[in-house]
Amino acid sequence: MSSASQNRTANLYALATIALWSTLAVLGVALKHIPPFLLTGLALTIGSLPGWYRLREWKIPLPTLALGIYGLFGYHLLLFIALRNAPPVEANLVNYLWPLLIVVLAPVILPGTRLT
Repeated sequence: MSSASQNRTANLYALATIALWSTLAVLGVALKHIPPFLLTGLALTIGSLPGWYRLREWKIPLPTLALGIYGLFGYHLLLFIALRNAPPVEANLVNYLWPLLIVVLAPVILPGTRLT
């Protein structure tokens, strides 16, 4: 496979990822009738399908893989629960602000840390 072809394929994967990511909250609200645990399982299973054929190439230790899977599952489960129980705009705002809050609140939580 040529370099240009690989770049096009990578760009298509990136665009598909952005499309899936940007519709998560909208679909989460639209699918309120599906229990959040089932919805999370279905979403993560469907999202992982493109990578299953390369499973044997993964060099990730099992405890690390398990932590990642449980972390992603818990995050999305709590997001879907929040989208059901809070106004969706506010729940999504908190969802997208948490990385900023981690950085801004780091000096408060970790004494001696400075933002530069």
